[in-house]
Amino acid sequence: MATQGDVSSVYARQTRLEARMDRLSRDMQSLSQKEASASGTDVELREKVYQMEQSLRDLNEAYSKLSAKVNQMSLGGAPPPATELGSQQQPGPGPVVPVVEVNEADVLFNNGYTALGDGNYQDSRSQFKEFLAKYPKSAKASDATYWIAESYYREGEFEESILEYQKFIDTYPKDGRVPLAYLKQGLSLMEIGKNEEAQLFFQTLIDKYPNSDEARTAKEKITELAVER
Repeated sequence: MATQGDVSSVYARQTRLEARMDRLSRDMQSLSQKEASASGTDVELREKVYQMEQSLRDLNEAYSKLSAKVNQMSLGGAPPPATELGSQQQPGPGPVVPVVEVNEADVLFNNGYTALGDGNYQDSRSQFKEFLAKYPKSAKASDATYWIAESYYREGEFEESILEYQKFIDTYPKDGRVPLAYLKQGLSLMEIGKNEEAQLFFQTLIDKYPNSDEARTAKEKITELAVER
């Protein structure tokens, strides 16, 4: 049976999560407004919006689990009645330690995401690849696949990033980040000096997603490449 201390601890954690979600929502709204007013060239800003959306989804999931735990503890874990002064306490079996279930999938994914944010790209990939090997049907499989590609991009391993972004595009063609993956492929090609190939990727992006922000950036990059000739 849960003690009053257990319930209070979970309530405190729930309060912190609510505050964090509220702060994250405000930050994301602010970033989205900046993105809308940008000229379509701020790829990093767009990336931050995607990352914050991911964080918000994770927080929502954590909040839901915590809320369920709070409800369960509130219903079945009422604190024991206080012992009257002077009454003799009977020795009991000791405090009940609540069993905490560890979700390995969440641990792997969160470790990968944290390592990515910390710049530990190889460790991040290792965690995400293990996550995908063990949980290929997970709802977060698309995220893990995308972040693997992104880890290569941030590390400057552009040839690998092109391949991994293509894997993401082929596996999740309806994902909202597909235009960004095409754009990152083109930018990666520019980084390694393959401007003609980059132009083809940018044009593919424009043809497939003509109204996207990424298409606007792709047009600017094509113009930029034309000037450099």
